[in-house]
Amino acid sequence: MEDLAWQEKIRGYVDLKMFDEAWAAIESLPPTDSGSPEAQELRITILLDRGDYEGALQLSETLCDLFPDRHSGFIHGAYCLHIQGNTDEAIAFLQSGPVSLQDEPIYFFNLACYELALGKDEVAMSWLEQAFEMDPPSRAKALEDPDLEPLREQILQRMRNA
Repeated sequence: MEDLAWQEKIRGYVDLKMFDEAWAAIESLPPTDSGSPEAQELRITILLDRGDYEGALQLSETLCDLFPDRHSGFIHGAYCLHIQGNTDEAIAFLQSGPVSLQDEPIYFFNLACYELALGKDEVAMSWLEQAFEMDPPSRAKALEDPDLEPLREQILQRMRNA
């Protein structure tokens, strides 16, 4: 099967919430594909969608160890830690990623969510401003994100002044 074809097929299963089928499709791939970072990312997505944050964290850590330049392992791993109530650890995990991770607006967006959860509103707004500068459409996403509800007025104000 062509490289992109197997990924699209499995993403289709995930989109349809056919997680068992998606997992089985990954496991049936040849070792070069089933051991790829793309396959690992799909496994993590399946576990996240199933609410298995501990399993997703373990796979994220493995992805970070095997493919340290892949951003998704750090992003997903940090999210898993945060959702399990380990927000300080989530920040440290995310910030332990490669420097190139700071090229991603989601890096700053997630840091904002985590800092806000720790009650650090000003720090959170600072991270959000970096995300907005890199990706202006993320402002709309921030308005819809329940984690950022406490900053909604500040976000709206900044949008009016932008």
